[in-house]
Amino acid sequence: MPITVPRFSFVTPKRAARHGIRAAGCGALLALSGCSLLSISPTVEVVKAAGLAASNVLHTAPTSARDVVWHPHPAYDNLCIELNRVAHPHDVVPSIQAELAALGVQSRVYEASGVPFTCRVVLSYTAFIQWEVPTFGTDAEPYLAMASLTVREQGRVLANASFALDAMGFGKWAATRSKLAPLVRAVVRGPDGGAVAKVAGG
Repeated sequence: MPITVPRFSFVTPKRAARHGIRAAGCGALLALSGCSLLSISPTVEVVKAAGLAASNVLHTAPTSARDVVWHPHPAYDNLCIELNRVAHPHDVVPSIQAELAALGVQSRVYEASGVPFTCRVVLSYTAFIQWEVPTFGTDAEPYLAMASLTVREQGRVLANASFALDAMGFGKWAATRSKLAPLVRAVVRGPDGGAVAKVAGG
């Protein structure tokens, strides 16, 4: 609202100064009342952007496996998975099976002591879980911190691959399947999906 000054009053410099102070005060009140638009602090935007970037990093899975060893061998289209009761994460085996199926490899799961002799190719795995409170969360949740896969044919190692989060924990909140996908591709197709970077003699 505009500030009105008495029409026929004589304004001295002192009174003008007082009116200026009042005008400034009313302007502040008008701003708070919604009569003017307030811009969001750039600092707040920077903090929000940094938080979003950090969250994206923590939810982005690694794109390659580590310590891949792949021995040349005949292709296979099915294998048996040796269930690891110590590695308790419930979504590890389904994630491995889903990735195998995507590569055209069918699988069945057996207890470690009950793998049939008819299983020519066997996949075993280890997995390590840690618990932590996620960013902006309130309760501790589990995440896959380390894992390794080994494929054997009648006891002979065909391939091995692993992954582990780095000291910064990048990718810790990524889905289990997305963390295991590079490992499954490496043990089935070799490093780089077939372009073998490290091949052990065999």
